[in-house]
Amino acid sequence: MFGMGALGSALVWMVLVQSVSAVSYHLDSTSGDDANDGLTEQTSWKSLSRLSAVLCQPGDRILLKKGCSWIGQLSPQGVGRDDAPIQIGSYGDGALPKINGNGSPYALGLKNQEYWEIRDLDISNPASQEGDRVGVLILGENGPETLHHIYLQNLHVHDVRGALGTDSQTRTTGGIGFEIRGYKDKMRFEDIRVENCEIATVDSCGVYTWTDFRTHPRDPRWEKLKFSNVKVANNHLTNIGKNAIVVRSSLYPLIENNRVEKAAARIHGNAIYLYGCKDGVMQKNEVSGTQYLKLEGAALDSDYKSEGTIIQYNFSHENGGGLVNFCNNPNAKDGNGYNDGTIVRYNVSQNDIHRVFGFDGPVTRTKIYNNTVYVGKGLTPKIYDIDRFGKTAEYASGILSQNNIFFNEGKGTYSTEQGTDVVFMGNCFYGHHPKDEPEDKLKLKADPKFKDIPKKMKEGQLPEYFRLSFASPCLQKGQKVSYNGGLDFWGNVVDSEHPSIGASEK
Repeated sequence: MFGMGALGSALVWMVLVQSVSAVSYHLDSTSGDDANDGLTEQTSWKSLSRLSAVLCQPGDRILLKKGCSWIGQLSPQGVGRDDAPIQIGSYGDGALPKINGNGSPYALGLKNQEYWEIRDLDISNPASQEGDRVGVLILGENGPETLHHIYLQNLHVHDVRGALGTDSQTRTTGGIGFEIRGYKDKMRFEDIRVENCEIATVDSCGVYTWTDFRTHPRDPRWEKLKFSNVKVANNHLTNIGKNAIVVRSSLYPLIENNRVEKAAARIHGNAIYLYGCKDGVMQKNEVSGTQYLKLEGAALDSDYKSEGTIIQYNFSHENGGGLVNFCNNPNAKDGNGYNDGTIVRYNVSQNDIHRVFGFDGPVTRTKIYNNTVYVGKGLTPKIYDIDRFGKTAEYASGILSQNNIFFNEGKGTYSTEQGTDVVFMGNCFYGHHPKDEPEDKLKLKADPKFKDIPKKMKEGQLPEYFRLSFASPCLQKGQKVSYNGGLDFWGNVVDSEHPSIGASEK
């Protein structure tokens, strides 16, 4: 055995000293006193301002007492470290600690800070009039090139009166925001998470990312400005003014296992979307009740200046604008718009209202396979709707649809005539057959024989009745699709050579 030597011993000693020096600060709005040292439950501070005056060190903890409430802003100071993030949480028994921003620009905010983990808080920011405000704001502005490791977990963010509109200012108001502001220095986020949060009654967005640089995969500055390791997972969002979850300018972002109810509640928007991203994944989300206010209104949106988006294993029901909206603005600023290579697979759409798959603008090379679409009685959606974006007459091209089930018990139609190179191959069409039903050389016109009759859904339930029965003619009758993800909607392994038709492998 070799000895550690003087240098090794010194390094261990430094780590031990830093670890021992980490402290916990306590806040109690009822029994605390700002004259105390704040270091124990018995000597807690009282006010948010007292805490905001302290420069936290790596490994420190900020603990707010459950059952207590504060009005104002929490702006904690300090920077954590990779092996010693600064944490905000709670202690004691009772309801989550409440911070009411009372109409301030934010209720809880960090600026140019990294390595923070924030959890177990109740955040609101009500106001009598709409304005530029957020519940939780994570801001980078003319600071370090990269801000690392911001985790927001188990937060209840609600009643945030932001602003409703379509301009960049109103799009950056709402529940939780990560923003890069200013053009002077290059800045980006790395390793940011929003997990297990409850977000309700906020305007305009539930969770969003933003960068003033507006970078995208074909931007020469992409490598220096892109966000990375962005994850939004296991959240429940309800009654959202515009968009529930928006991730922009990110490489490999992951949006999964979220439940969204009643997005676009007050102005048009899609519930969940990626913009300016590369190889993003939206999966295992349940979205319902998104309003269709003459445009958008879809559960999921592959938006423009994006490449390689994958949309899989999602459940969309009763959304005004359908399962997916594909968008490309050909007149986008800072270079021509594009939206290339989106894959939509193993999703379920039940009783979406005005559209199911909506294409707006010149979207290219889209693959749609092994989805199950059910149109109930009395509904008349455009199951496919190929349209332009704005006033420019440019339309989608290169759409390949394979192995899908279109169970048209209502009177759904297909508007595909404006598209080019639109191919249907090996799909099952059952029920109403409108005149504009697509040609399909391998079309199966037969009852797919689901395991049960589709029912009205309760939130949080999987539509088990869309599994295929043993008598289904769709079993192992699909076309081979390379790199198909390997699993069906329910997590069953897909036969790589002889997959079934629809979202259910068996």
